[in-house]
Amino acid sequence: MNHIVIIGFMGSGKTRVGKRLAQDMDLPFIDVDKVITKKMNLSVSEMFQRFGEPFYRALETLVIKELINDKERKVISLGSGLPMQEQNQKYLKQLGVIVYLKGSLETLRKRLESGSSNPLIEGDDKDEKIKKLLKQRDPVYSRYADIEVVTGVKPFESLIEEIKEKLEASTKK
Repeated sequence: MNHIVIIGFMGSGKTRVGKRLAQDMDLPFIDVDKVITKKMNLSVSEMFQRFGEPFYRALETLVIKELINDKERKVISLGSGLPMQEQNQKYLKQLGVIVYLKGSLETLRKRLESGSSNPLIEGDDKDEKIKKLLKQRDPVYSRYADIEVVTGVKPFESLIEEIKEKLEASTKK
């Protein structure tokens, strides 16, 4: 049985949606970023500062390779940069059904202005950094997604129902 894998830009709601889907479907929830920060006993920002982004990306690869071999079905939230790494792209489809939470610039900006600790958008000109990352990431997320839903435009409950309906439809194909 395939995992349900949530991808999307920072601020798209991957953790909140993933936890709720896991609860509703009676499945365990795994947040790859949380697994890494717990193992390393450091925040993502601290790891980027101390060891650099390539080190963190290598840890992400190790975690998803472990999850591919985990036979217990789970809902998994991936860090927003993980699908961008070439070494990880070959593993995405092996993980399971990919659900892309697609957020508009306005939605993401609003959610991220309350002090996101993401090292890639810290500092001045957060807006431009978000726009640039969105432009880079959206085509990649779309390429790997089995299911795309727009976040930030409908009530949370409706979003969850839409995802569950699309998941059910995707398993009947």
